[in-house]
Amino acid sequence: MKISDVLGMSLKNLLRRKTRTLLTLIGVLIGTTSIAVMMSIGVGMDRTFENQLSRMGSLHTITVNSYYFPENGGFAEQKNLDDKVIKEFEQIEGVEAVMPQLRAFLKFASGRYVAHVDLIGIDSSKMEAFDFEISEGRLLNGDDKGAIVFGSQVPYFFYNPRAVGNSGMIMFGDNGEPPPVNVLEDKLIMTFDMSYGESYANQPGNVRRKTYKAQGVGILKESGEYSYSAFINIDYLKKLMQDNEREEKRIAASQGGSEGSIVYYNTSYSRGGSSSRNTSYETVLVKVTDVNKVEEVQNKIKEMGFGAYSLADARNEMKKTLAVVQAILGAIGAISLLVASLGITNTMYMSIYERTREIGIFKVLGCYLKDIRGMFLIEAALIGFFGGAIGIGVSYTISAIINTIAVRVMMDMGEGASISVIPLWLALAAVAVAVLVGLIAGYFPSKRAMKLSALEAIKNE
Repeated sequence: MKISDVLGMSLKNLLRRKTRTLLTLIGVLIGTTSIAVMMSIGVGMDRTFENQLSRMGSLHTITVNSYYFPENGGFAEQKNLDDKVIKEFEQIEGVEAVMPQLRAFLKFASGRYVAHVDLIGIDSSKMEAFDFEISEGRLLNGDDKGAIVFGSQVPYFFYNPRAVGNSGMIMFGDNGEPPPVNVLEDKLIMTFDMSYGESYANQPGNVRRKTYKAQGVGILKESGEYSYSAFINIDYLKKLMQDNEREEKRIAASQGGSEGSIVYYNTSYSRGGSSSRNTSYETVLVKVTDVNKVEEVQNKIKEMGFGAYSLADARNEMKKTLAVVQAILGAIGAISLLVASLGITNTMYMSIYERTREIGIFKVLGCYLKDIRGMFLIEAALIGFFGGAIGIGVSYTISAIINTIAVRVMMDMGEGASISVIPLWLALAAVAVAVLVGLIAGYFPSKRAMKLSALEAIKNE
C-alpha cells in the first residue's frame, strides 16, 4: 500500500471512534501542556536572570585587579597592573579590547552646589568597545582636557551645603525633581580639596588647594555599571594626580611636617620619577569577543597571578541551579505525558480487538506486515501530533495568563522579562516528544496486530 493509503485509512479509523480518540487526545494535550508550561517557567527564569545581569553590566567584560586570592586558601598575592601587563592581556586569544582604569575621588562644584564624585580615568578610544552609550551630549575625544562624561545618576549628587549643613547630600532624583546642576551647560570646577564649598573650609589650619576647570560633555544612559561615576581621559587625570601630589608635598613642607596624605583613591599609583614614572593601575577591564570564552580568558588571567571576576561567574552558577530546576519541572510535566501514553496504548489495543477481522482480511489479501504495523503506528503518531499541537496552543494561552498575573503581583523584573517563556524550539520539541510518545505507545499494539493469524482472525469474527 502507498503511504497515502495508509495515512488515509489511519485518519478514517480515528474518526470512526471519535469519542475514544478525543479522550485519548485530551490526555496527550494535558501532558504536552504540562511539560511545555513547566519548562517555560525554567526558560523564563533563565531569561529574567540574564536580563538582570545585563542591567548590571556586560557579560563580555572581565574586571581584573592586582590582588589574586588562591582558590585553595592562603594569603593574597599582589602584582603590578602596568602597561606591560596590559599588552600581555591584549595578546590573549579571544580578547577584543583592554582598558585600564585610574580612579580618583574629587570634589565638583557649580556655584553654591558641590558633589563628591568617583572620577575614573579611561582610554577614550575604547569607550564604544566597552558599551558606553550616551543619552545626552557626546563621548570623550582623545584630545579632551578637562572634559567629563557623567554617569546618569551623578548629576543628582550635587547639593547645597548651606541648605543641608554637613549631614550629607540630598539625592534630588529620588523625588522626581530634575538635578540641581546642568552638568552639560553650567560652569564646573573640580578639586582634590574635600572641604571646598563647605562651611568649615575657612577654619584655621585648612589650606586651600588648586581648582581645575571641568566641562561636562556627555551623560551616559542608565547602566548599573557606569551610572554612579564620572569619566575623564586617563592621561589628563594622571597629570592632575601628579600635580596634586606635588602640591601635597609643598603644603607639608610649608607647615614644617611630613608629607600630607594624598586624597585620591588609587593606592597603587606609582610615586617614582616624574614624566618617566610607570603607572600601576587599580583595575583593568578586559572585553571578550565571545561570551562563551569569558571563563577561559578569565582563567588565563588568573594563571598570570591577577584577580579576575565577571558577571559570567554568577551566570555560570545560576545556569547550574536553573538546569536542576528545569529538570525537576520537566520531570513533573513528563509524568502527565507518561499517563497519556498509557491511554494511547490502551486505545490501540482496543482498536486491535475491534478490528481483528479487518486485520485478517488485510493479511489474506497479501498486505505486507510492515503496512499493518505502519497503520497502527501512524494512528498513534497522529494522536500524539494533534494532541501535542493543540497542547502547545493551550500552553501559549496559559503562559500569557501567568505573565499577566505576574506583572500585577511581582516587582519589576526588568523590561521585557517574563515568568513563562515558550520559545519556538520548546514548542517544536514538545510536539516532537508527543509524537515520539505516541509511536512508542503504539509500538507493542502494532506488533500484536502483525502476529495475528489471518485464518484465526477471520474464523473468530
